[in-house]
Amino acid sequence: MGQPKTKDKEGKKLTVQRLNDMGFAYKQAGTLIAAIELNLFTHVSEGGAQPNEIANKMGIPAESVDRLMMACAALGLLEKGDNGYMNAPDVEKYLVKTRHTYFGDYLVYQTKSEYDMWKDLASLLKPPKRTYDAIAYDPEKAREFTVAGYEAAISSAHKLAKEFDFSRYSLWLDLGGGSGAFSIAAALRHPKLKAIVFDFPNVVTVAEEFIAKAGVSDRVKTQPGNFVTDEFPRGADLISYITPLQSYEKDEVKFLLKKAFDAINPGGGIIVIDYMLNDDKTGPLDPIFHHLTGATPNHPGRVNSGAEFCEYLGEAGFVDMEVSDFITNVTGRVTAKKPE
Repeated sequence: MGQPKTKDKEGKKLTVQRLNDMGFAYKQAGTLIAAIELNLFTHVSEGGAQPNEIANKMGIPAESVDRLMMACAALGLLEKGDNGYMNAPDVEKYLVKTRHTYFGDYLVYQTKSEYDMWKDLASLLKPPKRTYDAIAYDPEKAREFTVAGYEAAISSAHKLAKEFDFSRYSLWLDLGGGSGAFSIAAALRHPKLKAIVFDFPNVVTVAEEFIAKAGVSDRVKTQPGNFVTDEFPRGADLISYITPLQSYEKDEVKFLLKKAFDAINPGGGIIVIDYMLNDDKTGPLDPIFHHLTGATPNHPGRVNSGAEFCEYLGEAGFVDMEVSDFITNVTGRVTAKKPE
């Protein structure tokens, strides 16, 4: 047998400290989530550089604020100067509630909703059962999930609207479209585009509110339905699955891609955006984690590689597959066409 490696792929020395850091990473997450929930970063942005200046606003003792700020500084979330604390640049941009780029509520929701699963991961590696439907059928949970989803997706939605040529298409069917964020962003940039957001009834009810707020209700419509069991609307020349496919197994993904192929007009296109492994399946880390949780009962599914998506699309009948990076080290994008 060979000797154990003492350095990682980047040449960094492997020590017990990295194992310790992994084992106690929940402390870092807990500190971040507490700071978000207590609006610490917003108060700091508004001029609260010292603990005693914001203690009353946060509703906790100044000593507790001081300790929380110290922990955030140690994590690099806050920076300490001669006059007190200030937010790190990324914290200032993304975790201050008054900024349009804020997505703190998404972090709180996602972290809290997944924590119990991760702390009991060993006991959860059993044959899976899907629970997303239960969320979608509960109006309160569906609203919470959809609002958080809009916050998480809107930046990526504008990125796709900028990068992808929607001008070639007239009607886009966004399957599992959730909050409608992607359809909204595309409609705002492409005034001739129409879209249908297809998702569970309690989800599209919330999506309609976002669509109306964006002023695109005349072109972005919703249709309630389950994309696994229900028929798709016809007449679309563009169809998409944006991030739901990682919740399904290989044969289910193939079925859904074939169903999409049958629904769109000849010559139409498809967009698949999803967590995506590299072709040798050694990473990236975030998709790897999602792939791992796919073996648990609460988050069943499978993360595929770009090459696998191309294979499935080809089997469904699509041609001209192209794979590209979307969110680096997180999601990839695959496009293809239905022959004329």
